[in-house]
Amino acid sequence: MRYLYKFFYEVEKNEFEDKYIQRINSDAAKRLMLFIKPMNQPKSFQLFYVPTNYIIDIVAKIYKLSGELNFIFNQLPKVAKDHFILECLVEELFNTNELEGVKSSKEEIARSVKNIKMNKHVNNRFNSMVKSYMNLINGNTSLPASPVNIRKIYDEITEGEIEESELPDGEIFRKEVTHVLKKSGTGKVIHRGLTPEVKIINEVEKLLVFMNQSDEVPEIIKVAIGHYFFGYIHPFYDGNGRTSRFISSLYLSKTLGNIPSLSLSRGCNKYKTNYLKAFEITNSIANRGEMNYFIDTFLEIILKTLKEMLFELKEKVQLIESAYDKLTKDTRIKKEKKSFEFMFILAQNHFFHFNDGLSVKELSNEMNISEVTVRKIAKDLLEKQLIKQVGKRPAYYIIDPIYFEET
Repeated sequence: MRYLYKFFYEVEKNEFEDKYIQRINSDAAKRLMLFIKPMNQPKSFQLFYVPTNYIIDIVAKIYKLSGELNFIFNQLPKVAKDHFILECLVEELFNTNELEGVKSSKEEIARSVKNIKMNKHVNNRFNSMVKSYMNLINGNTSLPASPVNIRKIYDEITEGEIEESELPDGEIFRKEVTHVLKKSGTGKVIHRGLTPEVKIINEVEKLLVFMNQSDEVPEIIKVAIGHYFFGYIHPFYDGNGRTSRFISSLYLSKTLGNIPSLSLSRGCNKYKTNYLKAFEITNSIANRGEMNYFIDTFLEIILKTLKEMLFELKEKVQLIESAYDKLTKDTRIKKEKKSFEFMFILAQNHFFHFNDGLSVKELSNEMNISEVTVRKIAKDLLEKQLIKQVGKRPAYYIIDPIYFEET
């Protein structure tokens, strides 16, 4: 289907209006109870989309890939599962920050995740955001039901990262106007968030009714539409993108599963040009409220990222299987004395990013044995030169990468 906005530049005004009326009034069109008013225009337009074969096809592919990703993930041994989740979390948080121009490193985020998992009370940056995403993947976060819930999510996702002057100054959201500038650096204003605050609250309430109560639109398409409309409302001065992507990931987790839901920010950052263009086009008067371009772009981003995640996971599964075979054949490793389990845990840790080894405490927790026993096993494996010790107090143990390259 040819997008409506393209006709705007190709045909005469009357012909374009006829095309728009014909499309929004067609039997196939799904008209939504959400309206937008393009900037500098007096007229509002009802959001609508046409369920094309392309949309149906891409939705089916997303569900298929998500199912495969969830299935393979669930077959992983425990440590590999934990580390794959860590990787996905770090990628998602790093990319959502990068999209918003927030400086962070993957190592910094990974350290925060590990500290929280081990109940270390360390005041790291992004602790609140990390906890929010960890609650999401653990199924401990409810879908937002009110504007107040949206504000709570915003507070947790952006804690400590918003300038004082940019914090919400209204009852729930912002009081004053805010503008979105074109990312090309021209400084051109391409969108103006809704005002006054009462209108923001009303539109957020409508959005939540659509997301939580509407049964006419398939869930994953609903997420795409909701993601756009949140950006259109723009309820905060800063942090809208991070908040919106978390909320969208939360809804995706309910329909695709927790691991596939961690694909959104990674994909939006990698395909940032397309992502931002979709907002700009959908906001324009040339588009007349048609959602097809945004839906297609949003779903394409998810599909591409899921393919990449699935490839990464399959590759790691092969590496872990090869490591298991090698360890099984190594006569220096005594299976009955927990040496094999110790080595296999380090092998799983080895094949994931941010591999700085595992401490005695971590190994004790994973193997469900005392720290004294862990040290005895480590001493034996160190003497056999099967592992290496990195640092002291705490010491971390790793498998020498050369071990897996030797025949």
